[in-house]
Amino acid sequence: MMTSHAVAPLAVSESSEDFLVDLNEFMLRLVRGDESETDCADAPIAAASSVLSSGGHRVRARLAFHAGTALGLDSGDSMAISAAAELLHNASLVHDDLHDREKTRRGQPTVWSLYGDDMAVCTGDLLLSAAYAALAGLKTIHLLPELLALVHRRTLRVICGQCSELSTRGRQVDSMAFYEKMALAKSGALLSLPLEMAFLLADKKAWLGEVREAAEGFGLSYQVMDDIADIESDAAGDDGPRAVNALLVLQAAGHGENSQVLAREMALRRLENTIDIANRLPNNSGLFLRDLALALCQRF
Repeated sequence: MMTSHAVAPLAVSESSEDFLVDLNEFMLRLVRGDESETDCADAPIAAASSVLSSGGHRVRARLAFHAGTALGLDSGDSMAISAAAELLHNASLVHDDLHDREKTRRGQPTVWSLYGDDMAVCTGDLLLSAAYAALAGLKTIHLLPELLALVHRRTLRVICGQCSELSTRGRQVDSMAFYEKMALAKSGALLSLPLEMAFLLADKKAWLGEVREAAEGFGLSYQVMDDIADIESDAAGDDGPRAVNALLVLQAAGHGENSQVLAREMALRRLENTIDIANRLPNNSGLFLRDLALALCQRF
């Protein structure tokens, strides 16, 4: 039973676009909290609200929403896991921008560049905490302990992936095994989480391994696409590469001019596998992931 301190999820609207409006309202309510209990500076709340209002494709929320709907989840539970996944993602972006010293995201100043480093840490922490609060109103309460453990494992994986990348500052990586492990952790974990949560709540645990493989494969491929687009800026650091980029890794491993071709081939193989698995998931619950993968194939 929901405690009196939980923020109740809004009912999920019929259409995807209406759902996104409801989702944004729910997330903003979570980060703003109970004003009667809030006794801190306004900056982290304002910053977190700004982050959530700055746009983005809400891919992780859409994954949870479409899978949850296909699998017959309670609408409030679909909303809760969608918000949790999206809040975790935005928390990771705030901290990632701080580490990378990125000054803009989605065409707006990043939190650290606008409010300072300390406030960026606090804002990311607020979004992270709000993600757990989003799950407080779940009706499928008997699965909440297992769900919270899953959220922690995926959050831990993202943190480990980020730490792996930070450990390479000032040196060139030449191992694709290292790159894939890091990219799967950083980009894949929070793409698989919304689907895993939906399947867990729908009592479809037998599919969790394939769900994770499909979503992480899409995440890795998306990272490779970003690397191809960002190759010049990623290579331009004064004391070494600014980021672990697939093309730079392949070049360091001796593949030279073939690096982009090899990176594309690796990504497309992963996407083909993602599409194959997504097509097999029960109740058409993988169709949104499949369509994302098909669209990404067209961009390579």
